[in-house]
Amino acid sequence: MAIRISPATRSDPAALDNVGAPSSMGLLWAPLYIVYSFVVGTFLLVLPWMDLWDNNYIVYHFPGVGSIVSNSFFKGAVLGLGIVNILIGLQEIAILWKRSRTQVPN
Repeated sequence: MAIRISPATRSDPAALDNVGAPSSMGLLWAPLYIVYSFVVGTFLLVLPWMDLWDNNYIVYHFPGVGSIVSNSFFKGAVLGLGIVNILIGLQEIAILWKRSRTQVPN
């Protein structure tokens, strides 16, 4: 996300004080997004190695999908997506923590 700065803002450094500052709505949604990232990440980490992964509705009705889904490389790719989601959650925690430490109380 790029922040565009108008020419008038460039000449007035005081206008840059609130650029990128979190709003109250952002402070509400950030923890929910962090929880969402961890839940989805954990789900994608665990699900490929459970029995539910190999015995489900889609595998029974589309037999060609079963060979792809049971492939260890495919399971590893799904596990990798879970790790990425957990890392996104950790990154959001770091961003939220950094913003809370640099935010000046009014």
